[in-house]
Amino acid sequence: MTTASNLTPRAERVLESVESSIAQASNMSFDNDNVNKLYNDHCTYLPAMLGWFLFSALITSYNKYVFGEGHMAFPCPLFLTSLHFGVQWSFSHYACEIFPETLGTQMIKDLDWKTWAAIAVPCGVVTAMDVGLSNLSLAVITITFYTMVKSSTPVFVLGWAHIFGIERITLQLIGVAAVIAVGEFVTVYGEINFVLKGFLLCLTASVLSGARWTLVQLKLQSMEPPLKTTIATMRLLSPCMFFIMLLMSLVIEQPWNDFPKMNSSDLWWVLILGAGGGAIAVSMILCEFYLILEASAIVLMIGGVLKEMVTIVIGVTLFGDDLNGTKIFGMCIVFSGVILYKIVFHLEKEEKAAGGAYQPVNTENNAANGEDVEAEEMEVVGTGTIVRHRHEAGDEKLN
Repeated sequence: MTTASNLTPRAERVLESVESSIAQASNMSFDNDNVNKLYNDHCTYLPAMLGWFLFSALITSYNKYVFGEGHMAFPCPLFLTSLHFGVQWSFSHYACEIFPETLGTQMIKDLDWKTWAAIAVPCGVVTAMDVGLSNLSLAVITITFYTMVKSSTPVFVLGWAHIFGIERITLQLIGVAAVIAVGEFVTVYGEINFVLKGFLLCLTASVLSGARWTLVQLKLQSMEPPLKTTIATMRLLSPCMFFIMLLMSLVIEQPWNDFPKMNSSDLWWVLILGAGGGAIAVSMILCEFYLILEASAIVLMIGGVLKEMVTIVIGVTLFGDDLNGTKIFGMCIVFSGVILYKIVFHLEKEEKAAGGAYQPVNTENNAANGEDVEAEEMEVVGTGTIVRHRHEAGDEKLN
């Protein structure tokens, strides 16, 4: 056995460090308190993260199987999506009625029609168009290609935020957007089963997704006091989303031409499909926003990218999507761009906060009243999840 006298000083220090670590580990008591502390410090968000992955995979598989050509090919995807929004409306309505104090129901009830319309109508229109066009595109393009095109959403969020004066575009962000755009181009070039109609529908949905989150930020920040919970926000926006989606279905799909051909059992299946898809969507949303409350932005960023990778794996394994070297290379570029986008965004935000240059939106009244000025901003996590950050006295926490 080698003795300490035969070792170099550097090796002795390494050996002492290892022995110290072993001694600490041997003295550690793995009782319930330590296990609970470890879980509470690092793992409380894991069930929600797994639920996010699961329900996201389920809703993607559901949409592709129900709407996709070569599968069920349901003739009215917009109508079925309106039922999903109807489920969200019903869930949020009854939840707010049962738990009014916890969910902040009274503020919604106190809104007059003019204020409600100014907030809910624009947000409902762009949300319905985003989700509707996304589902229409899934009917004709692969899950993998859909996922990569929708990954361009951060670029459009940035563009719309600049147009509405929320974010200042810097050279670093332009460079990151260019990386994502190059990755999208390579992915499109490598797509074997390219369908122009589906690509344009999905790309338009990505543009609308950027407008959607920008409008949601502007409109929700205009409310004083702000809404307390995600379910209250769902209660505010879902009625308009439902009616806009239903109107789109009536104009575009004209479901009265298809439903008379169905028998009563088919119509029951339509209702079951609508309720099931809506329940999956609600579950996914609740998992997302629990993560927003419990996990850090970095964890959410990594989780968002992993979620998209899981979606791609599902497309390849369950639906037979083709992957070639060009598409894989394009995907790597896109994911690298998304990660760079998050890093640059956070660095610039921290720089603003440290330098006192961070300017909140719509906080003039609070400042004038001598209250602590707080600012909220929304950003895209991964490729599509919104995180609301609350800045207070230089500290950042998820809200």
